[in-house]
Amino acid sequence: MVRTKLPSFLFVDQDPQWLAALRRASRDLPGPKHFARSAEEAMDLLRAHEPAVVVSGYGLPEEDGLSLLERMKEEDPRVACVLHTAHPPRLLPGTRGIALVEKGTAPGMLQAVLNALWVALTGRSPTSVQRYLM
Repeated sequence: MVRTKLPSFLFVDQDPQWLAALRRASRDLPGPKHFARSAEEAMDLLRAHEPAVVVSGYGLPEEDGLSLLERMKEEDPRVACVLHTAHPPRLLPGTRGIALVEKGTAPGMLQAVLNALWVALTGRSPTSVQRYLM
């Protein structure tokens, strides 16, 4: 049997309530999940765990989430990035590979985006993997 590494996710938001919401939105995804409250902590986790997906809020203590995601893409171009914000910038700069999910969207939208990213990374649905792991 060939074992494949499950993709991991990194979630970044300075607001503990939004971080808790991100925990809930990602709880059904198989694989490791990491959580950070600052850009510095997020960069440390990026280097230590090499997540496949990073979801970041916009308002962070040291820098905005979009700048953080751009730095992460420079450091690891393979990482899929999602900006999760209630106040999106007017225009996303020319950085490719950064998706936008507004915090005010319908419940389940973030979960749908996370599931779609998981399927894109693995070619399998998260529920089929959950059954396999049990």
